[in-house]
Amino acid sequence: MPTINELQLAKELIRFPTVKTEDKGIMKFLSKKLTAIGFKCTIIKSKGTGPKPALNLYARYGKSKPHIMYLGHTDVVANLDNWKLPPFKAVVSKGYLNGRGAQDMKGGIACWISAVSNFVKNNKFKGSISIIISADEETTGYGCPAVMKYLRKKGEKIDFSVVGEPSSNKSVGDEIRIGRRGSMNGIITVNGKSGHAAFKNFINPCTALAKIISKLKSFSLDNGTKFMPPSNLEFTKINVDNLSENVVPQSANAKFNVRFNTKHKSSSLKKKLNQIINSTAKKEKCRVKIEYKVSGEAFYTQPNKNILMVKKIVKKITGNSPKLNCRGGTSDSRFLGKIPRLELGLRNNTIHQIDEKTSVSDLKKLTRIYNQILQNYFN
Repeated sequence: MPTINELQLAKELIRFPTVKTEDKGIMKFLSKKLTAIGFKCTIIKSKGTGPKPALNLYARYGKSKPHIMYLGHTDVVANLDNWKLPPFKAVVSKGYLNGRGAQDMKGGIACWISAVSNFVKNNKFKGSISIIISADEETTGYGCPAVMKYLRKKGEKIDFSVVGEPSSNKSVGDEIRIGRRGSMNGIITVNGKSGHAAFKNFINPCTALAKIISKLKSFSLDNGTKFMPPSNLEFTKINVDNLSENVVPQSANAKFNVRFNTKHKSSSLKKKLNQIINSTAKKEKCRVKIEYKVSGEAFYTQPNKNILMVKKIVKKITGNSPKLNCRGGTSDSRFLGKIPRLELGLRNNTIHQIDEKTSVSDLKKLTRIYNQILQNYFN
């Protein structure tokens, strides 16, 4: 049974230009690699950003419990102009692997597969290792839910998950995510009555909208939790479709985003916001329409024996005790339901930027951490 080198695999993965949900043959490539070390692979389709479906991968080694799963994604963001080195050439220079996806997150995937290849070759163990690779974490987010739906139909139970998002900050393993805040977008459209600004025959939606914004911004949602900061609402766009300076418009709208902690569900949060918005609009004699889109609910895994085990491993290998937190935006981890999980990957200091890169030593270090996680999990 072959073993897989993390640097070589990371270079091979980066050379697939998988922007948005374009596959370019990467799932077939990964399936071949994983099949060679004993995994059974299944390609699962989901809606893509274009006419072609996105291809997602589920691979499993073993059939018994306990079952540990790794979650990653092969899609990368664009921002491909003005690079010093070609973004998909995977050049190693001065101790760094350069390329789009080096940190987010083809490098992390390569580390896990390398660790697994060495573990299954050198150990007899009872249990299962699986890998989910989605094709659209950076865009639509349909891939991971499609795989989870497939697993529910098959009745597969996952006991613990390592999500390979680049969670580390200044050094590999210095931060471990044990949850993420929820994210919800909203659009408020206020309808009044248009009229000439010189006469009082209008109902100004701009005034009503301004008061709604002021009320929402002054309202404290909560004081935060032990691992999550206070929930916060930010307005991201205000629009009034009006070409005349002396005419009060018929309507005005604003867009906002709420990042919320585990003190809220999106449903309860909507009720609170609706109450403020509707009461303020009513006082201004305006009609209001409110639209919501939930990107993900807040989630949190109470530090358990596996999380504490990983924390000890990181300290042993790196010399530093990692901080447990729930920082960052949303990730595919939000689709894992009640599966206990943590996020541990490479550094995030160059993700989504031009000239993304990771040090070769970080790749080696993360592979060692992943390998030791597998050793301790099954022994």
